[in-house]
Amino acid sequence: MNNYNPKIKKFLDSFKAETATVPVVIDLLIQDLKSIGYPQPDIDEIVLSMDEALTNAIQETIRKEENIFYHTDSERREITVSYIITSDLFDTTIIDHGKGLDLLKSQKETPSSESVDYFNQLFNYSLNGKITGLKVRLNGQEIVLKGIGAGLKIMTAFMDSITIDLIDKEKFISNSISDFTDGTILNMKRKRRY
Repeated sequence: MNNYNPKIKKFLDSFKAETATVPVVIDLLIQDLKSIGYPQPDIDEIVLSMDEALTNAIQETIRKEENIFYHTDSERREITVSYIITSDLFDTTIIDHGKGLDLLKSQKETPSSESVDYFNQLFNYSLNGKITGLKVRLNGQEIVLKGIGAGLKIMTAFMDSITIDLIDKEKFISNSISDFTDGTILNMKRKRRY
């Protein structure tokens, strides 16, 4: 029996953590989105989100590499990209080997009513706010994440859901950033909108 379906595109590959990877993946993604019949507004928004996600994954992996002092180019760490595109859904996972999203720092930015600076914290929090559509898990438990950068805000503007898990060398999924943190698993999903 033939399982080929022209209305489904699947992609899985690993790439060196270098900036040249971004246009390679984006070009393949655009071709696949067009072949499924996605309209240009959907393509533009998906591509912008993927560009941000890939750039973040590469940057974090390069930063981690700089601290490890690899001796040969063949030892450079990679990122893994997979996606599935159907006629009505885009689902991607990007795995990097960076230092991980600093969840503890982000949690510390949540206003504390016991602080002498509580009202300033509330004001700053209201400007940054919680990002809807973003799910971050520590050991499988969802946590509230606030005060993060523009990249994730862009991705959440165009994706229906984002899940981030930390990779830990000892426990697989970590509960904090540590010397054992070995990257992130980012998953983004979006239903076709146009």
